[in-house]
Amino acid sequence: MIKTRAAYHRIAQRAGLGDVVAIHHDRPGAGTVTAFVIVWLVFSGLTFINPSETALLAIAPTILFAVIGLIIYAMLSGERLIVCQGGVLIGSVAPLLKPYPIRFEQIVVGSVVPISGNIRRFAKHTGLPVMPSVRTAWWSRRGVSLAGPSPAEARRNTALPQRGEHAGRMGLPWLIGTRSSAEQATADIARAAGLAGFSELARATATAAPRALTGDPADNDMLLPGIFTPVGPEPRG
Repeated sequence: MIKTRAAYHRIAQRAGLGDVVAIHHDRPGAGTVTAFVIVWLVFSGLTFINPSETALLAIAPTILFAVIGLIIYAMLSGERLIVCQGGVLIGSVAPLLKPYPIRFEQIVVGSVVPISGNIRRFAKHTGLPVMPSVRTAWWSRRGVSLAGPSPAEARRNTALPQRGEHAGRMGLPWLIGTRSSAEQATADIARAAGLAGFSELARATATAAPRALTGDPADNDMLLPGIFTPVGPEPRG
């Protein structure tokens, strides 16, 4: 199901984030689509090895496989980063799903950075298990990283929780893939944050340099600023 800009506007309005400023998606690429088609052709071909008595019964499985494939594709291609006047929406807009709303005041200043390459090394960096705030797939190449509230806190629109010595400068990780350049996505966030009056967040985001992940937790502070993770360099005494 392809949503129109008006549909995204309604989602943003219901989340209390105002109008939509920019939309970035992370749909499967040509290689993934080609793989889907090949699998469909193989499964369809198998139905003709022992054809049914009628042409309709022989074609029915082929149609069924196509419908199943389209449903799977629609679910996989629903990931969005929607930049709004009051924050961002991160997650899937596929049927029966809705993205997480994150207000600008919930985002750690300086944590919004463009990931220009090797985004799939994020798990090696952080040591974190699969979590709903990490929105990437095998086709993801680039995207945006930021630190903010937990998914539950985002749903409740609550402020970033205090975390002892990390209070005010550390948050939980959010990562979303984008097919467009990561720099464009962060520029859109900076522009919207600036217009909303969050000048520090806008300035830090606008000047954030693109970075490619190395997979080394020791690089976390440089590559993934503001993210509270269980791995990283040993603290200095």
